[in-house]
Amino acid sequence: MAGLNEAKLKLARNGVAIGKQRQMPDSVIVAELAAQATESTFRNLANSSVPESLSYSNDGVGHDHDSVGPHQMRVSVWGSVGIARLMDPTYQINWFYDQATKTAGAEQMSPPQLAQAVEQSAPAAYAGQLDLAKQLYAMFADIDPASMPAPQAGQPPAGCGATGSGAPLSAGGPFGQAVVEAARRWIGTPYVWGGGNQDGPTGGGFDCSGLTLYAIYQASGGQIRLPHYTQAQQDHPSAQPVPFEKREPGDLVFFTEPGATDSHHVGIYAGRNEQGQDLLLHSPQRGQNVALTPLSAWTGEHMDVRRYTPTSTTTTAEVSANDEAGQRHR
Repeated sequence: MAGLNEAKLKLARNGVAIGKQRQMPDSVIVAELAAQATESTFRNLANSSVPESLSYSNDGVGHDHDSVGPHQMRVSVWGSVGIARLMDPTYQINWFYDQATKTAGAEQMSPPQLAQAVEQSAPAAYAGQLDLAKQLYAMFADIDPASMPAPQAGQPPAGCGATGSGAPLSAGGPFGQAVVEAARRWIGTPYVWGGGNQDGPTGGGFDCSGLTLYAIYQASGGQIRLPHYTQAQQDHPSAQPVPFEKREPGDLVFFTEPGATDSHHVGIYAGRNEQGQDLLLHSPQRGQNVALTPLSAWTGEHMDVRRYTPTSTTTTAEVSANDEAGQRHR
């Protein structure tokens, strides 16, 4: 199960938990896991062809027709329920079980056969994820439905609760949203010290300032090329200081430890989730992946907010000078 980070394991766990809440047979739950593994590799995916989906926290941005979510439901087919529901992983997991319940002979089908009957994929590929699905089911098989919150009247089971993905993001300007979108597609990518440039990951991943320089460069159409060093990004000529209370999605947030003079970490402010928590989109540290993390994780550190605005006055000389200064550390 290498490569399954905590966000992916949460989706798998909810697949099992909701299945157990609904008293689904083991084979049907395994089918749901195999479908998630095949369709999205356990990610709640937005889609660049469905702009509304980008307004919801997600685990990456896909490009397959108009498919969104862990089960890659087509907006053109299932969109009458609204994009908020389609971007809710618990809704999509319940959708799979609803469709399985309506499928004649579902309990007699093998998990790959049932996944194919529900997803109607072409070609069928679910057998390739069967071993992983069985391992994940075994990992979470002892979940007790009685330990989970009871569904509210008229509402489907929610399993273990929110996975941290699928909540609406607070709105920001077009450039800020483009910054968030550019970085969001790399959620799940490993942290690599010194990794990342204006074209994407290098050495297999990003460090914190590599991700932010990439996102700003892409969103600005190449007008703003930040150095690969947090403090130099914070001091860059294109950086506009913004009061913390005026932060908007797409702003960069720099973190400085008490008593230090240079910031040691940077991420992209991504708005608030439905619980009102501020979210940071960032590449955390060695051994972790690009992720959305509550900003409260840095309580006690000084936070500086910077906003970048595309302008043709950013010069190559300014960029080169900061690039040279930024070689000290990441």
